Order: sequence, then structure tokens, then C-alpha cells
Amino acid sequence: MFKAIVVAMLIVSGSPLSQQLPSSPVRMQDLTVPNERLPSGCSLKPGSPGASIGLRGTTANPWIGMDRRTIALIRRTLDGPPPLPDAAPLGAREASRFLLQLADGVEEGYAAIYAQSGTQDVTVYALKFATSEGTVFGRSRDDRTPRGQTRTRVALGPMVAIVYGNGGQCFEAIQAHLQSLGK
Repeated sequence: MFKAIVVAMLIVSGSPLSQQLPSSPVRMQDLTVPNERLPSGCSLKPGSPGASIGLRGTTANPWIGMDRRTIALIRRTLDGPPPLPDAAPLGAREASRFLLQLADGVEEGYAAIYAQSGTQDVTVYALKFATSEGTVFGRSRDDRTPRGQTRTRVALGPMVAIVYGNGGQCFEAIQAHLQSLGK
């Protein structure tokens, strides 16, 4: 009888025994908002999301991959350029190698652009890090970009996703979708 009372008290008190098991980890594909969750006038934009960060040849939208150059450019977009070493100016080859260090510790990248009628596009970038220590960025979670866009960061375990846009229903739907993945 005593054991039954203790077990009942643990369950009622919200012990780990009564909590649900954690859901499966978020995959890059999960970042793409299903069409039925997007408002009217909002959809994945035909063409390449890579053009917005200076990429050529990435034709898929969304783009998911492990190309170090693309990942480095996404990370530079998210974090800003890394501080340059105190040395002579870098040549093109050295600058390229220096930029590629931004891909260190990143396992996979994601980029998508959504078109929304009446305002600027909404862009989503994400990086999946080898360890959760890599997910810390220097800026605040929500802030503005130099172009006045709103930027929202969402931590998803070893992954960080960021959505850029000028607000509106499309931006809000994408932001809500990303945030729902973190719960």
C-alpha cells in the first residue's frame, strides 16, 4: 500500500516518470514550412536562395547541403565577418582559406527564400553544429539588420535557424513554424 501511494505522489507531482519522452531531433528538412501553414501570397520563391549571400550554382530552394564554401558564407551572414588576422593583407587564396574556417564545426547548412506579396522576401538560414557550443552567436536573439529587417534566431539543439524579413504574415508564419520546432 505504501509503495502505491509513493508512486501515485511521484506521478501527480510531475516527476520525470510522468513526462513525455523527448521528440526526435530537428532535421534540416523540417525547417521548410509546409504549404498549408503559409498564408495566402507566401510561398517558396522559385530559384536560388544562394544569390542573397553571393553564391552561384545553388539552384535548389530550399538549399540543404554540406558544401564548406556555402556554409562559410551562411555563417558570415549570420555572425558577420570574422576579425582579420594582424598581418599583411590577405591575397585571394589566403582570404578564401580564411573564410573557409567559418565552416569548421558545422555539419550542415540550410538556406530558403520565401516570396510574400506586397513586401520584401523572407529568408531563412540555418546551421547544424557538431556540438551545441558552436551555436552561440555574438548578437542578441532578436535584432535588426543593417537593411532594417527583423532577424529572429531560434535555437534547435545543435542547430541555429535565423529568419530575416520586414514582418508581415509570411514572416510571422515562418517564425512561428521555426519556434514550434524548438518545443
